[in-house]
Amino acid sequence: MALRAAGAVGGVLLLAAIVGTWIYSGVLRDELVSIVRSDLARDIEIATVGSGRIEVARTPLTETEGIWGVEGPNGYGQASVVITTTETTVERAFRTQEGSFDVGDLVRFDPIAYPGDPLEAHGIDFDEVRFTGGLGVYPAWVIDGDRDLWVLIVHGSGPAERAEALRFIPGLVAQRYPVMVITVRGDVDAPRSRTGLRALGATEWRDLASAVEFALAQDAEEFVLMGLDTGASTVAMYLQEADDASAVKGAVFDSALHDPERLADRLAAERKAIGPLRAAGKLLARIRFDIDWEELDQIERAGQYSVPILVMHGTADEVVPLEIADEFVAGLGDLATYEVFEGGIHSQLWNVDPARYDGALLDFIQRVGTAE
Repeated sequence: MALRAAGAVGGVLLLAAIVGTWIYSGVLRDELVSIVRSDLARDIEIATVGSGRIEVARTPLTETEGIWGVEGPNGYGQASVVITTTETTVERAFRTQEGSFDVGDLVRFDPIAYPGDPLEAHGIDFDEVRFTGGLGVYPAWVIDGDRDLWVLIVHGSGPAERAEALRFIPGLVAQRYPVMVITVRGDVDAPRSRTGLRALGATEWRDLASAVEFALAQDAEEFVLMGLDTGASTVAMYLQEADDASAVKGAVFDSALHDPERLADRLAAERKAIGPLRAAGKLLARIRFDIDWEELDQIERAGQYSVPILVMHGTADEVVPLEIADEFVAGLGDLATYEVFEGGIHSQLWNVDPARYDGALLDFIQRVGTAE
């Protein structure tokens, strides 16, 4: 009887472990490799608006100094300097970029900071091109410049995709760099991957390689590759895996993951998953979603890089703690240029200090572009 009861308990525990492992692997899918399509909700109410100012509900984001877009039901604008704060509201400098805003509208603060495309956002002409890759045809923006060094930008995992680059384009164009903002598999109007999921750069780097080939055919000679969030993972994997990356003079990692397994472990800790369940869940995620944790660990692979890398990270990064970026930079040694943004949120570093961000980016590109 006791033996039978013990067997029943053991069966229940085994079933619980199997279910828990499956659920945890699903969390890793949702948080790491699922393709996000929906924007965050508009849930910040406008108290007053007009005369170059906007007053909104006070939140940690709305009271943070810097520049953010303000997206409402009938318009898009840009909030900048904090003028005054109360216990419940924040008043900021504001300009409407399109449409209109009214008291009572619910808005959201948008890190992209500009609407539309380069022409709509900045009056900058661009070409909507198509480059051919392993899975088909990919759209991209190309902005002409008169330098031989091109800046190729790879977006992160958010729903804005190419629009993430709108913040950086004016400074690059002002210095006459040709700019190419690419899509990767799984993006809108781009080919779909076999799994329908992101691969944290493990397959997307091949799309970047195809974009580089396209640019070379358009008379590009050298490149700086810039990636945000998972886009930095794509750049990293290209530098590690491409047969010939000799045309790349430098890379920019903005809010890079560096080691996705650390993020997986944090997600497990937040859910109080015990050690064996963590290991089993990550193994199952490797099988279900083809996540090769070791291959994606750029901290362990830091010694394999051969080009200078500008690493930009925020002290308030809620996805990748600053100490992870610190470890990556230490592994790079002399190849690293490190810019830490006080109060910087994940993938929103430009927003907290646009002038510093643009200056650091342009100084780095100028330096690597003229290095012998």
